[in-house]
Amino acid sequence: MNGYWSFKFELLQNRTYYARMSKTKYSSFKSVEKFAEPNSPLSKVLYRASKILNHQQTVRAAIEPSCRPHCWLANYRNGTLYLQTDSSVWATRLRMQQRAIIQQLKKTTVFSALHSVKVSIQPRSTIEKKPQSAKPISAVNAQQLLETAADTDDPALKAALIHLAKNGQREEND
Repeated sequence: MNGYWSFKFELLQNRTYYARMSKTKYSSFKSVEKFAEPNSPLSKVLYRASKILNHQQTVRAAIEPSCRPHCWLANYRNGTLYLQTDSSVWATRLRMQQRAIIQQLKKTTVFSALHSVKVSIQPRSTIEKKPQSAKPISAVNAQQLLETAADTDDPALKAALIHLAKNGQREEND
């Protein structure tokens, strides 16, 4: 983490934007308004971010309670609601809820023009796990893989099965 800076914009009660800048143990708040002129690109981004934060609660209320911790509003533009989730499981569940989400949100003035929901996956940063080595397969399983490969017409599947069987046989010989 040495040399890595992270920024988090926060909207406080008095509608002042603050950036939390942290590097290792040190953390401080600096007013972003010092850096943002009234019509600058940064002020436009901050305004858009505050609108999204304000609409987040409305969107969360329309989503199934079990999905809420795993889903957040990414954007709303031209009648399309863009949601992000942290895994494909939650993305699938949100896609199944699309009609109900659209019906509920259309009742609000902000989302009255809503006609579609797009879901994307944005995994949360996690600690890297060490890859686990695969357990070797037995000679019986390797033989079954070779027999299945002999009966398969698909050349790609046949090659994959033979490759797996050879890896199993190699592990036993070691």
